[in-house]
Amino acid sequence: MKLSEKIYYCRKKNGLSQEALAEKLSVSRQAVSKWETGESEPEIGKLKLLAEAFGVSTDWLLSDADPVEEKPQDTPPKPQPPQNDLPGYLGKLVKKYGWLAGINISLCGVGAVVIGSLARFSVKRMFMGIVAAFGQEVLQNNLVYQLGGIVCILGFVGMIVGVILAIFLKKKYK
Repeated sequence: MKLSEKIYYCRKKNGLSQEALAEKLSVSRQAVSKWETGESEPEIGKLKLLAEAFGVSTDWLLSDADPVEEKPQDTPPKPQPPQNDLPGYLGKLVKKYGWLAGINISLCGVGAVVIGSLARFSVKRMFMGIVAAFGQEVLQNNLVYQLGGIVCILGFVGMIVGVILAIFLKKKYK
């Protein structure tokens, strides 16, 4: 692409009239018109002003590169429209029923507490005679008894997280 074509292209792309560009560069409208038609070329000092006005480099203006290869340097990014976290139908379901996920997590936590408690209770009943003879250390060293305690703790955490999530999502998408 020739310099004259680039001047015309960039002027149109930036929404400038020949008069507006001429005013920015302190030249006449006729000078801009001659640059665009190729009848004359801008002085070296005006090339720098042209590049600044268009937000491109002087190297690009003087090269044969096409405009798609050059990105404006000083253009602010276009604002993006707000996007949903989840698109379409799934996003609508989360907005409407997402709080139920918190309830489900909380109920799973209750189930974990029940299972952990049952494991600890069962081990304690099975080793009742041994505990009486040797003491509580037998229970404390039993793997199932320890895992039951861990499951209970994780269940309580799940219950709390589930309730918090349900309340948060219910308030957020009210």
